[in-house]
Amino acid sequence: MSADLQSALFDIALWLYRGFFVPGDRLLSILSTHAPRVAEFLALDAASPGSVQSGLISAVVWLVAIILIVVIYRVVRDVDRALTALIVRLYEELQRAARVGARRLGIAFRSYALARQARLTRTEVAELPALSGVQLEVLQSHAGLPPGHLLTPSDVANILSMRLSDVERTLGSLKKLSLVERTFGAGDGEDGYRLTRAGEVFLAACSRAQPIKSTALPERTMRPRRVEPTLSSL
Repeated sequence: MSADLQSALFDIALWLYRGFFVPGDRLLSILSTHAPRVAEFLALDAASPGSVQSGLISAVVWLVAIILIVVIYRVVRDVDRALTALIVRLYEELQRAARVGARRLGIAFRSYALARQARLTRTEVAELPALSGVQLEVLQSHAGLPPGHLLTPSDVANILSMRLSDVERTLGSLKKLSLVERTFGAGDGEDGYRLTRAGEVFLAACSRAQPIKSTALPERTMRPRRVEPTLSSL
């Protein structure tokens, strides 16, 4: 080991030694200056730095300082953990509140859209003119058709025992009122008809407002035809 290194280590040890006795020396000096009678009573000698008395006082001071540092560290750590947990909870609550708010807004918008659609449908139905008995019978013959099925004028004429020309004329008037829609060439070259949304709502409104007596139909009925739409309705 070189002389310079030995000298440096010796200086460090001396610095630590003197630093250890600093609290005791300072306290003895303060007592001798400001409270000499207390120093005399306790037999404290401030003229000899690094004494046993200074060492004991310094040891107590450094021990208390270490304890305070540990306590302060634990307090700071606990406060940090509590604040971190609080921030995490607040963030999760904000996320949950945002999700709930977005869900409620979506429900409110959907409810508003459904209510508006219902109002428009009621308005459309209320604006329709009163139907004759024949028109109502022809319209009712299309009620309850399975999805993708329709009836031709011949089918309706056979079901209601009416003339084909009267059925075609009635279906044409119902189409102008947007109660039925037509598909060209549904079967055997004949056009097919089925209820529109307005027609379904109209029949439902009629049944709620004034139940209509069911008309006895002939035993012979025609099975509705299922077609794949090829042309848009007029």
